[in-house]
Amino acid sequence: MYRVFLLLALICSGRPLKAATLQQLSLDQMAQGATAIVRATVTSSSASFTGKTIYTHYKLQVSETWKGFPPAEAMLPGGIANGYRQSFPGVPQLQVGSEYVLFLWTSSVTGITHLVGLSQGIFNGATQADGSALVSRPAGADIMLDANLHVVADQAVSMNLLDMKSRVRQTRASSGTTQAQGARR
Repeated sequence: MYRVFLLLALICSGRPLKAATLQQLSLDQMAQGATAIVRATVTSSSASFTGKTIYTHYKLQVSETWKGFPPAEAMLPGGIANGYRQSFPGVPQLQVGSEYVLFLWTSSVTGITHLVGLSQGIFNGATQADGSALVSRPAGADIMLDANLHVVADQAVSMNLLDMKSRVRQTRASSGTTQAQGARR
């Protein structure tokens, strides 16, 4: 209850909020919370209404699956459909033809596949001059809160693709061990 009060106090503090307020997530937290982690290229995008919300549907050509089952598309709120435009703070836009590593979760209620942590769950892929692959994301402009509801600055992330893949694998292995130990108790 205390955390809810603090969050409401921050929102109502009179400071205009032009961005989303996000919980800062570590790479390990995103890997644990994701239902799927994929390396994919966006092949097309289109927008349509789902209920009263416009979602942009991004079709994915998955080249690697690091966790879960590879989805055919990811949907992000916002876009233009039937002459209407909706936008939401903190929601990134993917570019057709670009390669990404995506941390995704699929809602068991709606079946919609979203990004984990909005802009935190998308890493741009690039090939270096030496042929190695690099993944990165810029620091987000959105307000971020740590686990104790303190405002923190987001940090840009840049790392070798193989290092990220190894880190995700280690996180999955350690969380699987923890879950198995908890099931035996």
